[in-house]
Amino acid sequence: MMRDIDTDRKAPGPKRREHSVTQDATLRQFFLDLIINEMRGDSPDCHRVMARFNLRSGKSLNPYSTYPLRSYVAFFEEAAKALRRPFLGLELGQNFRLWEIGPVYPLLATAPTLREALGVFIRFQASWQTHTTSSLQREFEETRYGYTINDTSIWPRIQDSENSIGGLCALIRQLFSERWSPVEICFEHDVTGREAPLERYFRCPVRGNAAANSILLRNVDIDRPMNAWINSNAPARAIVETHLFDLLRPPEDSFRPIHERLSQLIEQRLGRESVDLESLAEMLGVAPRTLRRQLGTFGTSFSKVLNHERRKKADMLLSTGTIKLSQLATHLGYTNQSAFSRAFREWTGESPIAALHRARRPVGTDEDDEPAD
Repeated sequence: MMRDIDTDRKAPGPKRREHSVTQDATLRQFFLDLIINEMRGDSPDCHRVMARFNLRSGKSLNPYSTYPLRSYVAFFEEAAKALRRPFLGLELGQNFRLWEIGPVYPLLATAPTLREALGVFIRFQASWQTHTTSSLQREFEETRYGYTINDTSIWPRIQDSENSIGGLCALIRQLFSERWSPVEICFEHDVTGREAPLERYFRCPVRGNAAANSILLRNVDIDRPMNAWINSNAPARAIVETHLFDLLRPPEDSFRPIHERLSQLIEQRLGRESVDLESLAEMLGVAPRTLRRQLGTFGTSFSKVLNHERRKKADMLLSTGTIKLSQLATHLGYTNQSAFSRAFREWTGESPIAALHRARRPVGTDEDDEPAD
């Protein structure tokens, strides 16, 4: 049976912030179809989740139509619970096959090196999933691939993160070698209690509470020529890539005020790259003085926007109850824990350790009920 999806009816999800710059973030339907395919059967829990997100079983009419990213991430989490498969995202990722990526497949399969294949993957990322940051950064003898949904209020997102990283590792093994393993895997969520299955699949150390989801690869692996390149035609690949970009181009963002564009940049870079005024002004194409003046017309300032994003991310990470304060300070771009603690107290009137203890307290437990340290 063919089905269509009412994307105007947003599924329940985390509470939106007042001026979300990613409220219209979307991804292509074929990613959603992979999860829906697992929800077949007569399970009442599966039927309940499908109904909650206004989804129906069957093949979608258009695999390249878009679906709200926020709803997708929430659906992924609920599907894992309904199916009683806590590693659903990882399972789907490790079973992902290269040809399922669609018409981009020939470009990946005929890339001269794995580094070039990953470059193609990143260049098309915005066509598949918007408001998401993918990067490839060389680190001495290694290179780190990073993946992050920019909106920190889309949380939790364990299934999406493990699916995305697991799926890319599966693609690398298909392109390079089934025996390949990364140097290290990092996830932004806590992996306590999940380490064994994750390390068994990735065949390397897995670390949680990181600034971003990432794969650390050896340069000697990703710069080695791939066999398929021998029969590849470089000019033809360039033409195909140009046409695919035109066909898969995501809808252009409508004009957004300067403070929202600045917020989005800070979300993308916080804890990973510089978030100083000069660097961000250059990325926005204005002089620092002009940026200050334009922010003033909206009744805000650079420091207010930066602190808003820092506090939002701090609240989200503290709510997990698992992160260390030293890690949190680094994720928020502070040089040391003391500077973060002072800022947090100014924002909230309490220390971050108090907020962390509150998050760790079992639901229904009063502070007076806790044993003394």
